[in-house]
Amino acid sequence: MIREIAKPDAPACDVLIRNGQIYDGTGAAPVRGDLAIRNHKVLASGPALPHDATRVIDAEGGWIMPGMIDIHTHYDAEIEALPGLEESVRHGVTSVVMGNCSLSTALGSKKDLLDLFCRVESLPRDLLSKWLGEEIAWRDVREYYEHLDKLALGPNVSSFVGHSSIRAHVMGMERSLTVQKPDAAEIRKMQGIVDDAMQAGYLGLSIDMLPWHRLDGERFKGISVPSQHAASGEYRSLANVVRKWGRVLQATPNALTKSTVAVLAMLSSGVFRKPLRTTIVAAMDVKTNRSVYKIATLGASVFNRVFRANIRWQTLAEPFLNYCDGVHTPLFEEFRTGVDAITATPLERHQMFRDPKYRAAFRKDWETNGARIFHRDLDDMFIVSSPLPESAGKSFKQLADAAGAEPLEYFLDLIAEHDDAIRWRTVVTNDRDAQRQYLFAHDTAMPGFNDSGAHNRNMAFQDGGLQMLHQVLRNPHVMTVEHAIHKLTKETADWMGLETGSIRPGDWADVVVINPEKLRAGLGEPIEYTDERIGAMRMVKRTDGVVKNVLVGGRTVFDEGKFAPEFGKERFGRLLRSKH
Repeated sequence: MIREIAKPDAPACDVLIRNGQIYDGTGAAPVRGDLAIRNHKVLASGPALPHDATRVIDAEGGWIMPGMIDIHTHYDAEIEALPGLEESVRHGVTSVVMGNCSLSTALGSKKDLLDLFCRVESLPRDLLSKWLGEEIAWRDVREYYEHLDKLALGPNVSSFVGHSSIRAHVMGMERSLTVQKPDAAEIRKMQGIVDDAMQAGYLGLSIDMLPWHRLDGERFKGISVPSQHAASGEYRSLANVVRKWGRVLQATPNALTKSTVAVLAMLSSGVFRKPLRTTIVAAMDVKTNRSVYKIATLGASVFNRVFRANIRWQTLAEPFLNYCDGVHTPLFEEFRTGVDAITATPLERHQMFRDPKYRAAFRKDWETNGARIFHRDLDDMFIVSSPLPESAGKSFKQLADAAGAEPLEYFLDLIAEHDDAIRWRTVVTNDRDAQRQYLFAHDTAMPGFNDSGAHNRNMAFQDGGLQMLHQVLRNPHVMTVEHAIHKLTKETADWMGLETGSIRPGDWADVVVINPEKLRAGLGEPIEYTDERIGAMRMVKRTDGVVKNVLVGGRTVFDEGKFAPEFGKERFGRLLRSKH
């Protein structure tokens, strides 16, 4: 709650947050006291500050901590229309990083950007087109950052420059998808763009090796994005520009081919050269291979120690729960017949799922024993909504058993008849508490992979930081609260090169007040929410009083469940250029 005060003869400040447990983001133990803010920065911190203030926030019983950082978002298009990015800020996030997975709006025609983003991020093409506007207002990576710097930002924003966007821009979309090795002039031009981006303050470069990430559009629909068509030498030539600047390589490896992780590890190696900061998506506890999370963390530890690498796995602090509409799910991008089904029109899909030859091919893909992430267990896939009466909450296998049908045949029949009217959900990874907590506490891991701003109908991980803090509160043996907050704020900020993450005197005042008792009690499940401003449903979370206040640059943007009237219309956040 905020109230007005006026006391004569007291040191002046703009905002005074009183009577909370102050976690300054450095990992130090908390101190009960007050936090004074003036001119966007922390003025003082300590017990019973004597300051007078225009606004006072009572944090009795609460935590006063730095705003959290979401290092893996895809807000690149949304920020053009809704720069407040409320669905992250309401969960205590005050800094976001865009441009992940080789995709950024920093370069490219509107058509190319729509082709790149729509299918990879599972966002409607008409919605993205509306967000991007009639035409792209910037011509290069420098102008893009100048453009971002003028938006009415809610949180602080920073970005990687995306390799797929660069490759398509330099080579042309068709050549970027069909030629593995660019000519020398094309490589030099790509290196020049990366160098320009580093000079402009981008955090680094993002690349992508995951075949699940495919293009939309008429000509190249279903083809993997440009970054995946590059040879390792191209990655190396661009990564060396990033290395020169001391910046970050963000990489999405092929989850089905361990060799791509080895390529990234060798890129990061600092033997006879400067180590390359490399953050990889993502270390998770996979249902189809329970040893993956241990191999990932052990491998990173060995490479960091023996080969002087600087690898940080991104981790998700909650179960990887996916909502799916018929075949429209990133999970089906993993196998050929699933890709064909997503690519098809509704009429084509109806015919495909009635065709015995296609059904036989689908069964072969579904039952393969090869490497995979999606478990494809029909007893672990649950109906959310459908035209079938009393089906919600039941698995496809339960429904098939009740109908006396073979489970996969039953599933194929449902898709043939009802298509995306069958909405279902499943947890793909991170279902075990102890293993998930081991991952986010590990010293080679950073909290991340929230994918905020993407897959709006499929998942809602915008509260990833709160999910981590909730588990630490309930399981203090995992790590201390101050250590968890450090990982979510200053530790991540310093590694990434972001000038934020702590609330010591002189620091920029990106501050969150949290109610720990409500946090301990639990966080909300994903809900379907239609934002009238965009006219489309998205999955969101609501924290129900867990986050009491959010301040960006010392200005209150979120207070007791309500956003400031000027939020999203006036500038609160900063464009964060790399400090490395």
